Amino acid sequence: GKVAAHMGKEGDATPFTDVTVDN
Repeated sequence: GKVAAHMGKEGDATPFTDVTVDN
C-alpha cells in the first residue's frame, strides 16, 4: 500500500515522500 516513508534521508529535515511499499 501507499504510505509516507523516508527515502534515504533519515534524520534530515526532508518532507515525507509517498512511496509504495509492501510491509
